[in-house]
Amino acid sequence: MKDILVLIDEPNEYSYRIRDAVALANASQNYFYLRMGDKSIQLTHHEGLINGNLAARQINDSYNQKKVICVSSRPFEDNWFSHEYRDCAVISVYYWEEHFAPPSLRAYILYQIAQALLPLEADLSEEMLLRLVHEPPVGCLDDFVGDKQDIKLGMVSGNMCLKCEGLLLQYGTNRNALEAVRRILAVVRDEAIGRPQIIDPSSAFVIMRFSQNDENDNAYKYGVKLGLTDIGLKVRRADDTVQSSQILDKVFQHIKTSRFIVAKVDTENLNVYFELGAAMGVSKEVLLISESTLIVNLPSDLRNWECLTYNKGDYEQLRNRIVQFYKNNYGLGLLQ
Repeated sequence: MKDILVLIDEPNEYSYRIRDAVALANASQNYFYLRMGDKSIQLTHHEGLINGNLAARQINDSYNQKKVICVSSRPFEDNWFSHEYRDCAVISVYYWEEHFAPPSLRAYILYQIAQALLPLEADLSEEMLLRLVHEPPVGCLDDFVGDKQDIKLGMVSGNMCLKCEGLLLQYGTNRNALEAVRRILAVVRDEAIGRPQIIDPSSAFVIMRFSQNDENDNAYKYGVKLGLTDIGLKVRRADDTVQSSQILDKVFQHIKTSRFIVAKVDTENLNVYFELGAAMGVSKEVLLISESTLIVNLPSDLRNWECLTYNKGDYEQLRNRIVQFYKNNYGLGLLQ
């Protein structure tokens, strides 16, 4: 996982929306982890205007050896939306809501984050990035938007063209990084066309057989649920609340809106496999869990999937392994 530090240039009236966009960027992929900085920064400016090169130098001097994205509410001297460099990117949200929305400010920030992540991943200079530029715009992430309203074409398209993808691979960009950017762009596209994805970045939905006071139920109560809670996630299961809607409708809604899916697959249950298939079908991040002696009984289709195991009755082990898994793979931890 690539750790990216996100800074807010203060004063900034859009701090809440920036944090919301960062949370959604993390929720939509698992290659990059965007970590909000503990402190804000105050970029040097001249009469309220910032210079991209000077801002990058200031950021690099203060945060040496870190990959940084900084979001400012001030405009650039050259009237650009953003500037991307090898180690940092600076994004301006100046007057987006007043002059360019819709799409929403959140969608715009997500779009600019997607654009910034690739040069940070592949160590690309601004000169190298200019070789990707499309002019006139074609609905690609790398469009040059001489008319600032043209940025909406790329946002509605939510696309990275095959030519740009090929050049980025030649530059040495990791394929998983490209897939992560595609996922962020898909969120941008849905929001830009008025069908926003509703994802709770701090939620996990648990798929498992329902039972009471047995090994299966105890593993959930004292292992799965506590482990997910330890790392700051809200835990949901289809039987937690009583609603008038049908159970499958509720399950599908939980799958769509949850960031993570945890599936306990060590008991033969058609509902579990059906719901697991639904989660995989919409590209959710799925963690499989099995009691260690039962993993040999898993269907052949699942045996090639990585599965977290625990010893029967050792719920503390299960809890700790869940915490470690999400800490290692998603940057989540007990202090979040």
